[in-house]
Amino acid sequence: MEKMAMKMLVIFVLGMNHWTCTGFPVYDYDPASLKEALSASVAKVNSQSLSPYLFRAFRSSIKRVNALDEDSLTMDLEFRIQETTCRRESEADPATCDFQRGYHVPIAVCRSTVQMSAERAQDVWVRCHWSSSSGSSSSEEKTMSKSSRFKHAVHCLSVIPGNSKIDFLYETGR
Repeated sequence: MEKMAMKMLVIFVLGMNHWTCTGFPVYDYDPASLKEALSASVAKVNSQSLSPYLFRAFRSSIKRVNALDEDSLTMDLEFRIQETTCRRESEADPATCDFQRGYHVPIAVCRSTVQMSAERAQDVWVRCHWSSSSGSSSSEEKTMSKSSRFKHAVHCLSVIPGNSKIDFLYETGR
């Protein structure tokens, strides 16, 4: 009887260990890499926006990390941006700027994919969807294109909410 109880205990313990070892590998990303990816994403938005003010991110989260090799990976992020009190020409760090206040201050939900190599952002793609602070259901989008080796055109709407002017963005890769 004692041998049977011991066998059952061993099988139970081995069975419990099995469940803790199964699953998908998880990339243990460095928080500095996440900060770099988010900063690069916000910089992309600010470099291509038509707003006279800088944008700053808040409520950011990492959605997925894909390891490409030992030293490079891609990060998919989701974050919100809001205009700050700092003007574009000030060239201030948006993280140090205060958010504008008020009911009609534009806020956008953005998703970005950032290719990182040696903990530095190499390629950044951002897409933002403007929240509507009024009762209307209209929204605008801006696509910040990923740089590539070829010259390409990206059809996008302006980054100033309430402005329906259509712009064409041309970017030449390096």
